[in-house]
Parts: sequence; C-alpha cells; structure tokens
Amino acid sequence: MEIATKLVTGHDQPMTNAQEKLLSTHTYTEMRPENIGRRLTILREALGLEKAEIADALGIERTYWSRFENGKRPISDTTAALLCERYGVTLDFLILGRWNTLPLELATKMRSVEAKLRTS
Repeated sequence: MEIATKLVTGHDQPMTNAQEKLLSTHTYTEMRPENIGRRLTILREALGLEKAEIADALGIERTYWSRFENGKRPISDTTAALLCERYGVTLDFLILGRWNTLPLELATKMRSVEAKLRTS
C-alpha cells in the first residue's frame, strides 16, 4: 500500500526563538493562536455567521475553522487573506489585535460583540 503525502512549505512554520526575542511581549502575546481565535470569534459573530457558514464561505473544512477559533491551530496565511478580501477585516486586527485599522462600521459591530462576550 502506498500513502501519498503533500510537501508543506514554510508558510505555517513557527517563529524561531531568535525571531520571538525580537518581538515585544505585547506583540508576541497578541499573535498567540488563542488570541487570534478570540478575534476570529468576534469577527464571525459580528458578521452574523455560524461556524459552518464561514468555513463553507472560505472553502475550508469546518473542523479547521473550529480549531482556528479555539486557538488549537494557527490560522493560515491564505485563510487570513480570504477574511480580509471577503469581509473587510485587516491583517493588523487578525494577527496583531489592532482595532484602529478596521473600517469603522465593522469595528463598531465587533466592539458590540466583544462587550457581549465579556459579560457572558
């Protein structure tokens, strides 16, 4: 029996220790998968989408999206870029947690969702 495999290249490679040391503690913390996942949840809920709906719209497995949101898997470059193209979110927000680069209407919706999540 032969098992076919795919070669995975450096796009999803973790940072090296040397790179991590160059980042501020704040930036490093914001880039952690669980923090990105929290922002993905806020975005999805602000858009009024279920997990399955956003996964289907992005052409990814539903389990992948759940892993992204739960911080169990780092978001891929391609998925992050698709979110930017389709929903107007910025990479600054997704990866670094910078709200000030978001379009005002989207930021307002997302702040409302974030406030709701904090109280629940």
